[in-house]
Amino acid sequence: MKYSRQRELILQAVQRHPVHPTADMVYESVRMAEPKISLGTVYRNLNLLAENGTLQKLSMPLGGDRFDGRLEPHSHIICINCGQVCDVESTAFSSADHSVEEQTGYIVTGRTVVYSGLCPNCRNHKKTEG
Repeated sequence: MKYSRQRELILQAVQRHPVHPTADMVYESVRMAEPKISLGTVYRNLNLLAENGTLQKLSMPLGGDRFDGRLEPHSHIICINCGQVCDVESTAFSSADHSVEEQTGYIVTGRTVVYSGLCPNCRNHKKTEG
């Protein structure tokens, strides 16, 4: 892939964003440094970076796609109230992968796990309301 200043800004925006940003969030962030960038350019480059493995595209059950600059295997949890997405570390998946391989004959090369629930902030907010 050829170097592009806009693509580099988009990648950096995802990598430094702590909340697994949407394309719109990346667009708003990149526009500060590159005011003439279009939302379409952001979408195209995010998808290109995901396709070539430079970042992860997370298809969320609640809302639009999110993007993650962290490439090592991990899962995610999304708040059903505010939509915040956080990383989840788990070592239990390696034994599940082995079990899936034994049952199916496949070789597991990846997995997507997205938990859902209430984040601590929303959970505490609901406690004070009730």
